[in-house]
Amino acid sequence: MVRIWCVPVLELDRQHLLGEHAELHCIIGALLGKYKAYRNHPQTIRFKNKIDQLYSRHDEQVQEMLKRGYKHNSTLPNGNQYYTYSEDEYKQDQKELTRRHIPKRKAASKFKHV
Repeated sequence: MVRIWCVPVLELDRQHLLGEHAELHCIIGALLGKYKAYRNHPQTIRFKNKIDQLYSRHDEQVQEMLKRGYKHNSTLPNGNQYYTYSEDEYKQDQKELTRRHIPKRKAASKFKHV
């Protein structure tokens, strides 16, 4: 399942952080016309004309990965538009993560929402 979560990256466990990072690259590739397989995926459509938000989310992922001691070798341009989501999207994704019985990492003190 390709998904960019609407929660701060520090709340993602290892599996979801690294998975989201890989999936973000697939979505960006589809938006840039490199991958046909993802071009009509709902997550790709969600970010049509918002690629800068994905670049910013990638920046957040990389910082969190380095903080956890992971290596990172897949660079992308820096984003100039914050990755944003609503409080309802945040609550919905938190509920989904809980449903999957994924241990919640330390909650973020602030999250960006619209």
